[in-house]
Amino acid sequence: MEATAPLVPSRSKEDGALTALVFGASGITGHAILQALLTSPSTTAFSRVIGVTNRPLSASIAQLPADPRIELYSGIDLLSRESSLLQLQHVPGIDLVTHVFYAAYGGHGGSFEDLKKVNSEMLTNAVGGVEICCPKLQFITLNTGGKAYGVEFHGQDGIVYEPPLLESTPRIPSPHAENVFYYAQHDILHVASQGKLWTFCEIRPDVIVGFVPNNNAMNMAQSLALYFSLYRELEGGGSEVVFPYGAEAWEALHTDSSSDLLGRMHVHCATSPQRCGNGSIFNCVDGPPFAWSALWPRLAAYFGLKGTGPNASPKPKAIESYMLEHHAQWPDFVRKNGLREGALEATGWKFADDVCGITFRRDMSSEARQGVGYTEERDVFEGYERAFREMRKGRIIP
Repeated sequence: MEATAPLVPSRSKEDGALTALVFGASGITGHAILQALLTSPSTTAFSRVIGVTNRPLSASIAQLPADPRIELYSGIDLLSRESSLLQLQHVPGIDLVTHVFYAAYGGHGGSFEDLKKVNSEMLTNAVGGVEICCPKLQFITLNTGGKAYGVEFHGQDGIVYEPPLLESTPRIPSPHAENVFYYAQHDILHVASQGKLWTFCEIRPDVIVGFVPNNNAMNMAQSLALYFSLYRELEGGGSEVVFPYGAEAWEALHTDSSSDLLGRMHVHCATSPQRCGNGSIFNCVDGPPFAWSALWPRLAAYFGLKGTGPNASPKPKAIESYMLEHHAQWPDFVRKNGLREGALEATGWKFADDVCGITFRRDMSSEARQGVGYTEERDVFEGYERAFREMRKGRIIP
């Protein structure tokens, strides 16, 4: 196990203080939870914020506040029960952890079966390790997502899809249900929490918009930021950038989830066990639904371009096609603008195509989270704007 200096302090802790443990701290959600814990529900609620990752995460890349409460540990492989338990046992003061935030994810690009196997094993090993190492445990939050509503199987027999999507919506039926690993994860926590002093909840964001220090193939904001940046570089400022996915996708209502708002939602639920425990499920989206027709022009304008609807003939190239067509220009673009190497190669262009190209309404309701006191909302563009600022600071975009 590797501890990342200089964020690891050497100081004693009081038994009564709250201590957080964040799995998947280098990911888009885990990174946001780390920051939220420094100020939510107050600036003094958590005396320690422990982030654990599999991949290395340096302090310089992390872009986290210089707060001595943050401790980062890498090399914790949740696919190995024995290894991950041993590594957790060597985290100083792990026995003082009171709140666990699970935002780890594995198996990207694998089959439904592989995703279910990998992510079920990871969560099982994390919970098993925590139950051994953390006798003061009070709460676990589980980060899942809108795929729990069957978005991947929309239009298939037996799939009822009636937005705005509510947490009370029954699970989709077999055989599709077996392909949603979120269900298996929820069941793992339900069984593990029986008769215990700790409880849990599940939090479902839609597409997460935010900054992540290590590359993330499902980072919508990064995909769009690099696309618009390269488009301006090659086509020139003020150029028209046409939405390339058709009229239905242009007008289809949906909801996004800003990562910082999502991070604070995790902390709110974890510190409100009476209202949010017992396996409760909460959507977490920025606010009312919107369509690309309202957002695309604003995003394009941020990068000095003119974003327009799908009115061009011939149809423009989709994001993945455009980016790969200009793959040869990537090195010059990075070198000229002094950008971090590897970001373009690690970005999920197909993910951007898939999300932008959805032709049906899929917005998620915010009523349940508002009902338990988490009422924060924002204009979805502000979430993108915040992410773009962080990307500039991290030299991901010019």
